[in-house]
Amino acid sequence: MSDYYDPHPRLRLSKAVVLGGQIGCGAPAIGRNVASRTGLSFSEVDRVIEHEAGMSLARLVFEDGLERLEMRAELVLSRLVHQSPRGIIVLDRAWIPETARDLLRRQCHFVHVRRPMEYLVERFDAERRRSGDWIFEGSPEAARAAGDPGSVFDRREPRLRESRIVLEAGDQHANRVADLLLESFEQVSGAETL
Repeated sequence: MSDYYDPHPRLRLSKAVVLGGQIGCGAPAIGRNVASRTGLSFSEVDRVIEHEAGMSLARLVFEDGLERLEMRAELVLSRLVHQSPRGIIVLDRAWIPETARDLLRRQCHFVHVRRPMEYLVERFDAERRRSGDWIFEGSPEAARAAGDPGSVFDRREPRLRESRIVLEAGDQHANRVADLLLESFEQVSGAETL
């Protein structure tokens, strides 16, 4: 599945670059920005899962459960990481299980887009309205009762700690964060200019 443009890379990556962070970090906007400026391919794990399943992530979780969605996310990520030419891949709402540890550590350049907690909490309500309560590990009732994103943030933290590359995004706009990533792209990804 091609997202929205035919890539014409001006860079060659030794490994795919995977962007991820807490919900609300802006990884999709950053990834799209970098891809459009470098000509690299761009994929969102969420969109690929929805396309292949023919339904939304929320519906998938309702029908199959959160663990099954995580397994799907790992399979899709593994496939995307090994596609050639290498490109930008975003982990957004669908998250990955612990079994993806080796994939993140050895088979890609995993970039943790880190934002301050205040920024994430502010963005969380909008993400929750857009995504629905399935992003909580518990039931929808538990999600409504919990007034904060803690359980979602805690669930992601072990995988984010696997990242060897941390992009300190602060509260900057996605375009500026993309600039920061591009400024260090050679070091981050072993990129060669074509």
